[in-house]
Amino acid sequence: PAPRTEVLRLGALVGELCASLLANAPPDPSREPLPPDADEEETFLPTLSGAGFWSKPSEAKDEVASKMGAVFLALFVTSIACGLDLKVCVLKKIELNNRKYPVELCKGKSGKYTAYSDQTGITKTDGQSTVDTDVESFTSSNDSGDDAGDDPTSCSAATTSATEQTDTVRGVTLRIRRFATDRSWSRYHTPRNIALALMGELGELAELFQWAGDGETGAPAGLAGWSEEDRDKAGQELADVTIYLMRMADVCGIDLGDAALATK
Repeated sequence: PAPRTEVLRLGALVGELCASLLANAPPDPSREPLPPDADEEETFLPTLSGAGFWSKPSEAKDEVASKMGAVFLALFVTSIACGLDLKVCVLKKIELNNRKYPVELCKGKSGKYTAYSDQTGITKTDGQSTVDTDVESFTSSNDSGDDAGDDPTSCSAATTSATEQTDTVRGVTLRIRRFATDRSWSRYHTPRNIALALMGELGELAELFQWAGDGETGAPAGLAGWSEEDRDKAGQELADVTIYLMRMADVCGIDLGDAALATK
């Protein structure tokens, strides 16, 4: 498949997901952003699956889940078109995000990573590459551990457990959840908030292809001829969209793997 075609198709499906949220789901719960210098003192559950609309099965929720599943499948198709391994891209981006957003600096804060550049050394132009990131160095093994991370009401920042193995959708989802809860970001992680963030990342992915043209010279299958750094940028943007989708599904109590398998 042609990468540009699949990026356009992905955009169309994200639009359908947003339309489904508007048509079927309630507005986000009211949560005011923290003032810049304030510390998070409230505790927010990492998902909304414990009460209200997202806690109960319904045709409306199933419709949203179906759209999420379609986007998830499209992300895999797009990554294949680009000659990229989506799982590897996501794991590399999680590792980079851990360095961009140190827990001790950004807990409860919603600012950009550039607010911490003096401490991390990561700026808009430096420290962003994941080309040399060794996925094997931070993927989980078969270590036994506490399964508390699988509890949708858990805010635990427990160490990586067997439930966070990186070879399953659920395991990667829990790793993404822990990244958010470690930083007290559940205040901001509501369905519409995440949908808008996802759209922003999709726009950054589109920028990489917008002037490439549909011929084989601009964005050929597998991104043949693209530099390693440009392929890395494409992988990071695909990962950003995927991470937000997985976080949104988790917040909404939707099993993204099941939703994808049920997609017609």
